[in-house]
Amino acid sequence: MSENNICGYSRHSEKLISVFTSDYLEKLFYFCLKKTNNRQESEDLASDISLNIITELKKGVIPDRFSAWVWTIARNRYCFWANKKRIKNNSVSNEDICDVKDEKDFESALVHGEDLKLLRRELSFISRDYRDIVVAFYIDDLKIKTIAQMLNLPENTVTSKLYRSRKILKEGMNMAREFGIRSYKPEDIGFMVSGSSPSGLPKKVLQRKLPKNILLQANNNPSTIEELAVEIGIAAPYMEEEVQILVDAELLKETNGKYVTNFFIMDKDCRLEIYHTQRKQSKERSKILDEIIKDIMPEIRKLGIIGDTISDNDFKWLIIPGILETINNLKFDKTKAFNRKDGSSWGIMGDGYLNILPERVNIWFSRNKGNIAITIKCGYGGYEKIGCQVSDIDSRASDLFADIIKNNRNINSITNSEKSSWEIIKSFVQIDGNGNITPTIAVFKDGGKQKLFDILKSHEKYAQLENMYSNLFDEVEEILKQYSNPILHEQLGFYVSMFNIEIWMMTINDEVEAGRLTVPENPENSTAGMYLEIY
Repeated sequence: MSENNICGYSRHSEKLISVFTSDYLEKLFYFCLKKTNNRQESEDLASDISLNIITELKKGVIPDRFSAWVWTIARNRYCFWANKKRIKNNSVSNEDICDVKDEKDFESALVHGEDLKLLRRELSFISRDYRDIVVAFYIDDLKIKTIAQMLNLPENTVTSKLYRSRKILKEGMNMAREFGIRSYKPEDIGFMVSGSSPSGLPKKVLQRKLPKNILLQANNNPSTIEELAVEIGIAAPYMEEEVQILVDAELLKETNGKYVTNFFIMDKDCRLEIYHTQRKQSKERSKILDEIIKDIMPEIRKLGIIGDTISDNDFKWLIIPGILETINNLKFDKTKAFNRKDGSSWGIMGDGYLNILPERVNIWFSRNKGNIAITIKCGYGGYEKIGCQVSDIDSRASDLFADIIKNNRNINSITNSEKSSWEIIKSFVQIDGNGNITPTIAVFKDGGKQKLFDILKSHEKYAQLENMYSNLFDEVEEILKQYSNPILHEQLGFYVSMFNIEIWMMTINDEVEAGRLTVPENPENSTAGMYLEIY
């Protein structure tokens, strides 16, 4: 239709109003009576239609095809009336946008008020397969044949999808949609990542609230793009892009048009159930472990791993998690690596519920890629860590440290080019009057680690301890099975292993509470829990 708004209410408009009142009012009344089957309602609906038509004409709208325009508005206003009636008492038949006789009038039948808003709303939520065809046909005015060529589809497929899309739009427009809580109150969540990823995955795609909330919504809840869009309040075209990024990063998995989070995100109930399960026999396990360490400490000292400058107490900050990690790895070591499409290897678990636990069980640990391995930065009480930050030691410094130990180097052998690295590591050594360098942290070389754990396994109580932890691991795995999607069940070993890290901290808490382990006087500068491994 063409519009002439410059002159406003023109003589032409006045003439069309006259034609409408003389030729259409009665017809409109009987149209409404047939639709509503109620005289009062038909009068109200006819008045509403007439008011809309006259208002548009007074604005200066000059339709190219007056009769078609009148009946398009009439059908449109009836659809709007029927929608409101349906929502109110579910008593009206399914008249809707499909009532339009000419397919090309599909959107023009919705040019008024709320109906057009509803159409646009639904176009933002239907899937791309349908949306692209609807937009191409009704908005871009392309022919079926052209659309088929453009989308590389048979013409009959385009026709059937066009028909199906109208049905979908009809159903959507008849719904009183409500966005989910995450549309206005996004959640935050933390992630624990283990492994190696030169590409920066998965962390680089988890920096914003939107991908986090998509993963939370799809966690144990296979969802279509449309369902995710409605729950999070993001139109489908944008949601499709975000979802594809997460699929490419292997954080979402698609099955039969639905997407589910491809890693474990625990909820509050799961978090507490695992904690209480781990805590059940914790003090008993800790006491047995302490007895083993006390008994084997003289044999460990004979191995030369720790010198006279290292106390039994400081070494226990290393050996407690070291023993527990060994027991863990006997069962789960092979499950730690996830081979990714980009060649990296990492696993991830979502956890936003550490702060609900009655004690601190988080523990930080990592290993440098060089010769040195600085490990176990434990939080206890008000302390953030025990031991230095690994990031303080670069590969050049770790290589120098290893070379000094392997070759029994003297302080006088440090060259000018090595001095900057020496400044980093000198706090981990002791220098005697002759310039000889002795490490003040544990040093593993010549198979020292294996020798230590051979001693551990020979203890009469070790089998009992290992069996207790193995049973605990099985219990935790059963809990995870109840709280996870079946697609994750083959990966549960990894998640059990991640939870086992918290047992280390529980044991440390038990030991400190029992007075069998002492927090260093100056934790920030302590070398407790640190070691050097020479390969």
